[in-house]
Order: sequence, then C-alpha cells, then structure tokens
Amino acid sequence: MTDDKEERPAAAEAKAVSTMISNAKTGKKGEDDLLMVTFTLADQTYGGDILQIQEVTAMSHITRVPHVKSYLKGVTNLRGNIVPTLDLRTRLGLDGNGGEIKNQQIMIARTDQGLLGYIVDTVREVITVPKSSIEPTPEDWLDADHQYFVGIAKLKDTLVTLVDFNRVVQADKVLLDEFKDG
Repeated sequence: MTDDKEERPAAAEAKAVSTMISNAKTGKKGEDDLLMVTFTLADQTYGGDILQIQEVTAMSHITRVPHVKSYLKGVTNLRGNIVPTLDLRTRLGLDGNGGEIKNQQIMIARTDQGLLGYIVDTVREVITVPKSSIEPTPEDWLDADHQYFVGIAKLKDTLVTLVDFNRVVQADKVLLDEFKDG
C-alpha cells in the first residue's frame, strides 16, 4: 500500500512536467533563446532541447533484455509502443548512490533512432535560456566519452550542462538496432 501512495505523486508530477513541456513548446521564445528542460543526475543539473522531448513519465515497469550494456535497462510499453530505455546516469558515467533513486522519471525523447526513454533522477523545469549565455563544450571534453555534451549554460546561480539526446545514442546505433530487433 505504501508503494502505491508513493507512485501516485510521481505519476502526477510526471504528468505535470509533460503538460509544462507541451505548453512551453507552443509559447513564444526569441530567435536568440533556447527552450530547455532541466533535469538532475547525481545532484548535478543538466538540460536538453525541449524539442527533443516528447513527454515525461513516472518510472514504470521495464522489461529487461539480456546481454546488453549495463546502462540499457530494457524496454517499456508506452501506450502500445515498445520504447528502449536507458539509465542516463550510468550512460554518462556518473557515480551512483549504490541503489535506486526514489521517484526517478523517464524522459521520452524523439531521436534519430526513434523514441528512447532516458531514466533521470528528477525532471526540474522548463526554462528559456539566451543562447548568448551558452558556452561551447570545453575542448578537452570533445573525445568519444563526452560527445553528447553540446555546451554549458551559465544561469544566475548554477551551470547547466547541455545534453544532445541524439548524440547519447549515436555511438550505440548498432547496439540499439540489435536491441530493437532482438
């Protein structure tokens, strides 16, 4: 019974964030602005272009698929669509806390590989960021392990590392093709 009560707020929060994303996409923003959704992983703030995000869902049942990399958690059923789901914290090589994070959420992103679910600790908010406040990715981050970072946004009280959800999976295209086929 306790688990059911804990799941309801997570589902309501995910629905509220999805509504916020949908509303933000139809709102006005300047040509010199980037509309991004911010999320946390290992107590750090990250962001991504809102146009890549279809919706946010509460953590749901994930069917494991054997013999795949550890960050590929399996597949989830999103209204009849089978969506490969990966743990973004593990994929980015961030330290874990050794256990599950309470109330994690799944961001469903539209990528060149189709719909993919990205497990994040929490989705925070949708913000408008002036493109002039975004610094390029540092030179020493331009190796294969950091190819999915596209810049760092300087906000008044924090830095937000920008992630391109397409780039996260580009290196694993063959792996994902096998994962979907198999």
